[in-house]
Amino acid sequence: MDDLSALTHQLEYIFLKKIIAGLKDKTINLINAKTYANDFLSIEPFASADDAYAKTMDFVSKHNVFKELKTYMDSYNNEKNDLEKISKMREHMKNSDIDAALQVAKEN
Repeated sequence: MDDLSALTHQLEYIFLKKIIAGLKDKTINLINAKTYANDFLSIEPFASADDAYAKTMDFVSKHNVFKELKTYMDSYNNEKNDLEKISKMREHMKNSDIDAALQVAKEN
């Protein structure tokens, strides 16, 4: 499973868990669940992680009951950014350029 497939799988999982919980505790009725499901299906497939982020943020802005999706995407992006930084830092460290590696670590 590639990264985009894994991301899609996790977003679907979070979405479906929220539907189950909402139907169970009656915070979501069947009519709303169907609307949410149709709207969620309309944002797929994702072309990239950035596309998934943008579409998920738009979906959550319209259906804020799914704020867990936003939380997950924010965490995903933070982790992705950290992994990119680590990769750059490793390259600088291999070249014995500690100052450049630390500069990368300081960047936002």
